[in-house]
Amino acid sequence: MKRKLMVAVLAAMLVAGFAGSALASGAGAINLVFPIGARYAAMGEAGTALSQDATAMWWNLGGFAFMPLREKDHDLHIMQSPLAEGLADDIALYWVGYGQPMGETGALGFYLNYLDMGSQEATGEDQTSKGTFSSYAWAFGANYAVRLSGTVGVGLGVKYFRDKLTEDNILQDTLGSGSGSGSGDSFGVDFGVHMKVPSLRSNLGVAVANLGPGIQHVNAAQKDPMPRKITFGVASSLYRSEYMGLLVVADYLVPLYKFKDDSWGFGFATEEKEYGAGIEWNYLRSLFMRFGYKSADYGDINASTFGFGVDLTRWVGQAITFDFAKVPQAKGLDDVKRLSFAYRF
Repeated sequence: MKRKLMVAVLAAMLVAGFAGSALASGAGAINLVFPIGARYAAMGEAGTALSQDATAMWWNLGGFAFMPLREKDHDLHIMQSPLAEGLADDIALYWVGYGQPMGETGALGFYLNYLDMGSQEATGEDQTSKGTFSSYAWAFGANYAVRLSGTVGVGLGVKYFRDKLTEDNILQDTLGSGSGSGSGDSFGVDFGVHMKVPSLRSNLGVAVANLGPGIQHVNAAQKDPMPRKITFGVASSLYRSEYMGLLVVADYLVPLYKFKDDSWGFGFATEEKEYGAGIEWNYLRSLFMRFGYKSADYGDINASTFGFGVDLTRWVGQAITFDFAKVPQAKGLDDVKRLSFAYRF
């Protein structure tokens, strides 16, 4: 009963902000679900075997180990994305990450992930107003990756998560005293492996993310699990010349949680699997066009993705990159936009 009441209190927020992958999958810490980096979002939200910049702290820490091999080996990445366009314009995701070399073969990085869920009005079962509240969720992560050889990288990361869904007094006024807290926290561990296969001009990646305890709000029996997952990825360069290049990527994701008998258990939630694939064409490695396809059991998603990017290095002498992507959120909802800015130095 309390679970139903909690949903009633937060219904407006859930419909507007969680209507995509987070609500459908049922996990907590929803800000950790949305893919980071407009480049990879445009290619079917696939980047596990491709990302080797600061965004690899989200995709695959094994790939993060190769970031220092670039000529400019410090990386700053910022992403912003509205999440409920047409429903609630004040709900948006923000991500900022920074990576730098650490020793001769390592990389060290940090990021902040922040989801602003806007302001909502709380209502009880009798539809009376219980006041307004603001909601948010954030996570801070620290990550280290190392190259074991010229072709293999591994990485490990830890994160702290905290959210505030509603004020405690509003929750208790609606559900009664002893109903729990409107805030919760947890921690998670990520690790990944990235392997290059030069003979095939391809990369392979495996990443496990968000391994950690559940997030408690109402009571211990109704903890929401962290969005634990394992993702397999492949990326391959199909063509590359002095002027143009073409690559293809694909990811396959399986959640590492499942719901059974009113309790959350641990296991492969194969009924909620998802996959994505895409291509990227570039001209002079400065102008980029990207297309992809995303399928996910949550949200009943079967839709295309697309985007573009520009690297200004050739024109301004600074390694500044802008990327745009348009991606599906859930069936029946408008696509959302991701905007990324990156600076390598």
